Amino acid sequence: MFRLAKRTDARFRLTVVILRLVVVLLLFVCETSLLPAQSGDGPFVVRNVRVFDGETVAERRTVVISQGRIAAVGGSTTAVPPGAQEITGDGRTLLPGLMDAHIHLPAFPITSMADALQQTLAFGVTTSVVMGAAPSQFVARIKGLEDTDPLDLASILSAGIYATAPGGHPTQMGGPPFPTLTAPSEADAFVAARVAEGSDFLKIIVDDLAWMREQKVPTLDEATVAALVTAAHARGRIAVAHIGDERSARAAIAAHVDGLAHLFVGSTASTDFGQFAAQHGVFVIPTLSVLYAACGTPDGPGFLKEGDTMKQVKPQFRSLLEMPVTPSAVRCDAAPQAIRQLVAAGVPLLAGTDAPAPGTTYGASLHKELEHLVDAGMTPVAALVAATSATAKAFRMTDRGRISPGARADLLLVEGDPSKQIRDTRNIVAVWKRGTRVQRVP
Repeated sequence: MFRLAKRTDARFRLTVVILRLVVVLLLFVCETSLLPAQSGDGPFVVRNVRVFDGETVAERRTVVISQGRIAAVGGSTTAVPPGAQEITGDGRTLLPGLMDAHIHLPAFPITSMADALQQTLAFGVTTSVVMGAAPSQFVARIKGLEDTDPLDLASILSAGIYATAPGGHPTQMGGPPFPTLTAPSEADAFVAARVAEGSDFLKIIVDDLAWMREQKVPTLDEATVAALVTAAHARGRIAVAHIGDERSARAAIAAHVDGLAHLFVGSTASTDFGQFAAQHGVFVIPTLSVLYAACGTPDGPGFLKEGDTMKQVKPQFRSLLEMPVTPSAVRCDAAPQAIRQLVAAGVPLLAGTDAPAPGTTYGASLHKELEHLVDAGMTPVAALVAATSATAKAFRMTDRGRISPGARADLLLVEGDPSKQIRDTRNIVAVWKRGTRVQRVP
């Protein structure tokens, strides 16, 4: 590769050996990392496949993909472009790429952000919603990934900087300072600044953390929350509230937020909570994976026993799955009770994980979240809706979340039938982003 003059100096020879090893290692990493396996330019067809289109299930369908979009969905006589690659769908289900409606991205090192989105994509989660970040420099890096939308990373949209009170959550976790607000009169300028930074929606903290700690932290009052919602709506943005207990959930709903990030912990849910949410037209992201971890039963120990899952989990994210389980006085009975009410009342539920919170990890935790939602009372089809079309609709993503002509070809092909057995979403055969097949870790 390089022409090197003869040297007798031992240090020079050692340096050459090290450089060659580095070059070999870099080539190996580039060849084995998660990169597009095909250009995406050539058309392909999935034949005789079961299709979950984002809402319903149909058997023995033919799906044609061309130029990164779904070109046609039909029966065996559907026209297929000459030379299209043939993929068998026998015994398999084709779904829209899954969506995680609640994640956060690591700040350091910078490469860890891309690593998180690579791992996400490897699990068939083609779009994630970044539910808040700070400070502004970090928000700008996230926005850069959103705008470039690389084929080897899951797509994202982001809330940008959280709306919270001085000293409020998540400032108690440390880190660089970021803008806060204290009164309704400050709401309009705060939201204008977030929109200027590129925030796709507004994340509002309505949680004093009293449910999990003895010393409460400051939080926004209902008048300020309502002013933030009004300012967000005036600029064409939705507003989502982080809550921790039923009291804060009701306060946020009364302030006319569009959705709740998290359900709440506790022993019971009020019997009218589902109807109250339905009357106000909100959606809810339960994040059962992280709630159950807070209640002392994280998913991490189970993941560590799953060899196929752990092959896709990058080493730097393993530690959050290995965190020891600590006894907790917090109970999570209220969350599944609330889910059953919300389902009965017709409230849209969205699948989200809050990864990388302790006990969770990117991509894999969404599959576990679907299992939690089914265990809490949703049907497998309803859980799949929560991870596809419901999330797309709630966050106004009109080009994905469905298998229909013209939609982005963000797709997941699995063995089995997750519309009957939700765990079959884990049986991944192939993942495509914009029609480009993703090389998963072998």
